[in-house]
Amino acid sequence: MEELYSETYLHAKPSIGRRMARIGLIVLSILIALAAFFVFSAYLGPFSVLFAVVADSLIVYFLPSNKIAYEYIFVDGQIDFDMIINGNKRKRKKRIDMDKVDLVAPETSHVLHNYENLPLRDFSSGNPDDKHFIAVTRTENNQERIKFTPDEKMLELIKLKGRNKIQY
Repeated sequence: MEELYSETYLHAKPSIGRRMARIGLIVLSILIALAAFFVFSAYLGPFSVLFAVVADSLIVYFLPSNKIAYEYIFVDGQIDFDMIINGNKRKRKKRIDMDKVDLVAPETSHVLHNYENLPLRDFSSGNPDDKHFIAVTRTENNQERIKFTPDEKMLELIKLKGRNKIQY
């Protein structure tokens, strides 16, 4: 039996939440440095500089990256959604089995209107020019929508695995 395999790698725009967290932490870092030099220096003396350096170092270490990519791997009826941060750190975000997928449709399709109230997990490129799809899947106790940007090969394999699941 032939193995069904497809791999899609795409760069994604960072989410608004990630961008806002990054901007907020940068502003906090600047405020800590200013406070250490102008406010805390009267109380802590030279330790205020050490405090600022340690606090800012921790902030920079935990600063969310803007370099995000997603990789979708389709193997024999399962799709893995992995997030790749800075090109070297991989996080498995979700794994779905095609047996638990109710439908896959373009995000603008009318068949998705009945599912608008379900929670949405976004693993798409975020680029409005790309064609995004929504997969409605069953979890242990409810349903959820997954937004992703598959290539043509992955769509063909999804059709092969569950022809009635892809709707346009």
